[in-house]
Amino acid sequence: MRKVLFEKRYVVILCSLTIMLGFLFTLPLKAISAEKVINWNLSVWGGKRAWTKPLHEWAADMEKKTNGGWKIKIHYGAVLAPPKEALDGIRAGMFEAAAICCAYTPGKVPLHTVAELPFIAPDTNINIFRMTAELWKHPALKRELLKWNAVPLLSAGLCQYHLMGNKAVRTAEDLVGARIRMGGEIGKVLAAAGAVPTLVPAPEVYESLSRGTIDLVGFPWTYAYGAYKIHEVSKFVTVPISLGTMNCPYIASKDAWDALPAKFKEYHMEWYRKSPEVWAAEYQEADDKWMPIFKQKLEFIDFPRSERDKLVAKAEDFYEAWVKAREKEGLPGKDVLDYYLKKRKELTGY
Repeated sequence: MRKVLFEKRYVVILCSLTIMLGFLFTLPLKAISAEKVINWNLSVWGGKRAWTKPLHEWAADMEKKTNGGWKIKIHYGAVLAPPKEALDGIRAGMFEAAAICCAYTPGKVPLHTVAELPFIAPDTNINIFRMTAELWKHPALKRELLKWNAVPLLSAGLCQYHLMGNKAVRTAEDLVGARIRMGGEIGKVLAAAGAVPTLVPAPEVYESLSRGTIDLVGFPWTYAYGAYKIHEVSKFVTVPISLGTMNCPYIASKDAWDALPAKFKEYHMEWYRKSPEVWAAEYQEADDKWMPIFKQKLEFIDFPRSERDKLVAKAEDFYEAWVKAREKEGLPGKDVLDYYLKKRKELTGY
């Protein structure tokens, strides 16, 4: 009888201990699990658009693959930092990731502006994005980001700039006297070709064109023209004049990146390698939407390669000036420019 009672007590005690241990271990595990969730904030300006839409796909994919272990929140409207202060915010640890446009702060990442030289970018969107990824393989570009405690995140960018408006541009000579909405280094080359560039703010372009204040508009093709309804007050579009583009990728804090588990980094790099295709597909959707509309309204002019070569020849002086400016800053300008041109040829054949 005592033996039976002892065995019953033993079973009861054992069960109680099991329940208690299970209870004790369950709570800490849940707490630890909650603490291991990594939250990132990503800073971007403006609203949701073709340039930013793939970010949401990336963020959702990262959260799904990590079983909720990595959550990325995208903050629009420059609420975390103005565009010109994105790099400063990364360095200060204010957020984990950000969009940047190198033209906004050329003095902060001067070597990155090689991709914004006139007529230098590849013709196709996908190769523009691939070029950003190729540039980031250059040690000098990596060092330049590290000065801001930054590392590459996603090699997105903007489309080629073409020309739309009320002046037909069939040859380089047709640019003479044309009042064109364009600034920066591209504007300087157009001025050298005889044009009159002026950087009208995007929201004012429609009215300026409709009133005849300007003749032509340089915008990212095609979505920017559609978004600002430039086709409604235009007669002609000249493609592929391919004036160039802005280098606008996404970067991350090195500290935040280093803190990610190895598996999370692996998931991201899988996405990184396919990101040029994702962004190109997004812009293709915009083309599919706007091209039929443009074709109904506008005369399309196929700008000859031989005429574009004349403009490229003028641009080469600006390439040399860019190299000299970088070398004066103690940076490997010539090496980076040569590297860019080499990689572009590998991608495009020219």
